[in-house]
Amino acid sequence: MSLEGKGAIFLRQGQGLRLVVGRYLDEPLQRLCARVPLGRCLCGRVGLSGKALVVQEVGEAHEIRYPGMPPHGHAIYPLKVGERVLGVLTLYLPPGRLLSAEEAALLETAAGLLALAVLRERAERAARVVRRAALALWQASDERAFLQEVCSLLVDEGYLLAWVGEALPGGQVRVYEGAGAVGYLEGLSVRWDEAPEGQGPTGRAIRSGESQVIRDVEGDPRYGPWRDRAQAFGFASSAALPLRVENRVWGALNVYAPESDAFDAEELSLLRTLAQLVSRGLERFRIEAKVHLLAQVVEEVPESIFLTDLEGRIFYANPAACRQTGYTLEELLGQNPRLFKSGKHPQTFYQELWETLRRGEIFQGVFWNRSKTGRILVEHKILTPIRDDQGPVIAFASTGREITREYMLSRLQGAMRSYLEGLLREEVQAHGLRGLLREVLEAVPGAEMAALLLKGKDGLFSFAELVGEWDPRWKEWVLPPEALAHLSQYGSLSQLELERLAMRLPEETRALVVDGLGTLKDAVYVRLERGGETRGFLVVGSYRWRMAPEVEEALRFLAVEIQGVLEWEEAQVLSRWLSLHDPVTGLPNRTFLEMEHAKVRGPLGFFLLELEGVSEINQTHGRAAGDEVLRILAGRFQTLLPPEGKLYRTGEVELLFILPVEPVRAVEFYQRLKEALNEPVYVANEAVRLGGAVSAVFAPEDGQDMSSLLRRADLALRRAKREGGLAFFNPVMEEAHRRRQDILSGLEAALRERGLRLFAQPIVDVPTGRTLALELLLRWPRKGEFVPASEFIPLAEETGLVVELDLYVLREIVAWPELGTCLHVNVSARTLHDERLLAALEALRGRRLRLEVTEYTLADAKAEQVLERIKAMGFGLALDDFGQGFASLI
Repeated sequence: MSLEGKGAIFLRQGQGLRLVVGRYLDEPLQRLCARVPLGRCLCGRVGLSGKALVVQEVGEAHEIRYPGMPPHGHAIYPLKVGERVLGVLTLYLPPGRLLSAEEAALLETAAGLLALAVLRERAERAARVVRRAALALWQASDERAFLQEVCSLLVDEGYLLAWVGEALPGGQVRVYEGAGAVGYLEGLSVRWDEAPEGQGPTGRAIRSGESQVIRDVEGDPRYGPWRDRAQAFGFASSAALPLRVENRVWGALNVYAPESDAFDAEELSLLRTLAQLVSRGLERFRIEAKVHLLAQVVEEVPESIFLTDLEGRIFYANPAACRQTGYTLEELLGQNPRLFKSGKHPQTFYQELWETLRRGEIFQGVFWNRSKTGRILVEHKILTPIRDDQGPVIAFASTGREITREYMLSRLQGAMRSYLEGLLREEVQAHGLRGLLREVLEAVPGAEMAALLLKGKDGLFSFAELVGEWDPRWKEWVLPPEALAHLSQYGSLSQLELERLAMRLPEETRALVVDGLGTLKDAVYVRLERGGETRGFLVVGSYRWRMAPEVEEALRFLAVEIQGVLEWEEAQVLSRWLSLHDPVTGLPNRTFLEMEHAKVRGPLGFFLLELEGVSEINQTHGRAAGDEVLRILAGRFQTLLPPEGKLYRTGEVELLFILPVEPVRAVEFYQRLKEALNEPVYVANEAVRLGGAVSAVFAPEDGQDMSSLLRRADLALRRAKREGGLAFFNPVMEEAHRRRQDILSGLEAALRERGLRLFAQPIVDVPTGRTLALELLLRWPRKGEFVPASEFIPLAEETGLVVELDLYVLREIVAWPELGTCLHVNVSARTLHDERLLAALEALRGRRLRLEVTEYTLADAKAEQVLERIKAMGFGLALDDFGQGFASLI
């Protein structure tokens, strides 16, 4: 075959052909034909049509020319696999040379073989990456180094860019590692959700878990967000392969090729294999990281961990297990965990443990174990059977956390809570701490005795409670404060402490105390204090074990609680005393009286004294002085009582004497009481004397229950205050009281219901007989008759209802027509001090009205101001009952 010895091979790249091999091509031609668009010049037309082209000479169709280009012909054949054009084979012919049918067939076959070779090379480059990646997996130190090496291998084999993206929870894809044209990745936005940036191959591969390929970057609409950037870097096709870690898509391996038709089935299959290899590599590195982390955790955690074989022999123990037990690793290896037995668990506990483990089940529980030093510690342990890949149990793991402190505090808090609830329900007494101390023995590891040493009223210390194993002779101990003064706030009773204690004890007690405490192997005490004063000691001891250091902390907590209980008891006693006594005089109060005399058994005399003058002392000298006077008088009055007599403070200035006397002896006691009351009391070097009214009632004559007797004493006291001296109760007083209450309640109802009537009484000029004015009189019709004004008016003045009566009159006359004469209305002194008076008069402006007041009113400066305002409103004033007091002209 006569051909010129020059030609070229072009491979398709995007919408053009890229010169990949040239033989004896002129330099201008190499430059002009480095990239030929599809459809341009002869090669571009063959690449576009996929049909061979033979020309004898260069004509107008040969668009790419240069000056001095020698004449020649061309034989151009497409590199095709089926309908897929991979590139073109271009050969040079002498001018005018034609090919025979055999030559054309031969060249077409050669082009087909070249096309297959191109495909094979693409598949081979993927296969080489897989082989080299498998080697890199075992050489890489971590996952990032491995991924970086895989990306570099892909670029080495001809891909323009390879990168690994991680799918983040928010929908973004983060660039994890990459190689090649990594400038493309700067500022790149890729997502794996349904956003536009998630429609590319990377996002779809992560979402679907399937490989995604775009063979035509330029024409595929899904590549819109990145097309310009990709073309700038020469990418013609792209593939994204999902990476799975722990059965979920973790991210994607992304590969970019310069050929638009890259990633055929064979190449893609090999890249899927690569992706699977990368996924396994990621899993391996992460498993190794977890294993390393777990190993560090096991070595560093504060929980003790040890492993045993099926016979229970320890073959691994972490540092925490050594610290907790006090044994070295060498001492533990090969030992059985029974080394830690404290003797606190029954044999059935261990039987259940081993039966559970041999069934392949997990056992967990609270263990009381013993350390190398003999200290008792509490652990929460989980014992787990360890299985191999086939399922059989091959070892046992023990994981334990020391909970000595938490266990003690929790148990003690629970015990204290139950105890306090019992106190509130009054089911236990504050000093009944025996049950609480029993809980202490259960809560404190190693404790075999607990004691509460309290200070008595005599200042000496003795055991208030003792529980557990203790010497009965301890109950005989009575220790002086100086014997315990050297003890600190808390600590252990060492032999040195015992010797110091013994030195401070009386000879007869010394041997008893030292012998008793000397048998203890370990004892911890905590001082109970209040306001800096030692109230007692809480002691917990053991005859066989060393107790944990945490015991002191737990006992300090308990001591505070017990101290609070003792203070609470004292407060309760004080509170109860205050509820039954007067805090000023210390005398029993009315509550105590009613409790003590729920039923009255006579004969008894009840003398109720109401002091007069205490208020003046309070105003002049202050309440402290008034309280001091009451204390002095209370002490003085108590000297008047016979042995069976009682004195109570029943009110602010009321004292009640209860004496075993009959009415005939009442005056005699009253005289003695009057003498004591008349004796001066000195306040600020000033002698003051108090007065008082006294009433007397007797049981059973005047009543047989305290309520009736006190009520009748109050009635008699009202008379004594009015008349002076001593007043005895009689039934008439009770009837008068009932009448009084009836009048008051009826009068209040009449005011509410407008049941009072006004009558006008003429004021006449006697010489002429002419009516000068009308005086308004208030009358109260009730039950068919009028209640005498002399009965309800004084009562109204006494109780303050007179103000309401005065206002009632003024409101009533508002609706009256003008009578042509002046109306006189009586107004009490109290009403002048009521702001409502002026408001009521405002409604009567312009009416002929004169207010009558007593001359006593004029002595009140404030009342005088009100009268001036009334005059200014146009109303007249007149004096009523003139001459019965002192008068001033108006």
